[in-house]
Amino acid sequence: MIMTSVFRKLISRELGESKYHKYFYIYQKKVMDKTYDYRNLNNEEIYNDIYEELKDIDIMQLRKRMERLSDAMYTALLISKNYIFTFIFFLVGALFLISLNLAFPITILGLVLMGISFIYKTYEFVVNKFCYIDAHIIIVYKSVLDELLEIRSNF
Repeated sequence: MIMTSVFRKLISRELGESKYHKYFYIYQKKVMDKTYDYRNLNNEEIYNDIYEELKDIDIMQLRKRMERLSDAMYTALLISKNYIFTFIFFLVGALFLISLNLAFPITILGLVLMGISFIYKTYEFVVNKFCYIDAHIIIVYKSVLDELLEIRSNF
């Protein structure tokens, strides 16, 4: 199974895999047509589609969705923030393992296992760091949730 970004997992779980692919395709088409502007965080087509999907949901469900969104954003932030510590730990661990002067096969095995773990964490970091289309979808999703929560809170 391919690792996906935290944001993709959330949108797929909240709105469905087909909706995620639809929204991704909309942004991908903009990139291909060279009409994508990373500074413009709004997308009316996606906004309206998500709004129609969520407009009849009660306030408690909307709050739960907002909480899951906050958790996903926090998780994505932690992955990015903690990567430098992962990198430093890998380097220090590898140097320490080499400095122990253990039998060559044991040292190699240890370095390979550490390397596999480091590659996994690097892949996780890259997938979550460079998912700008997913981030744009999340921003639109958040703005829909914000608006619906504001409307429901005023009643």
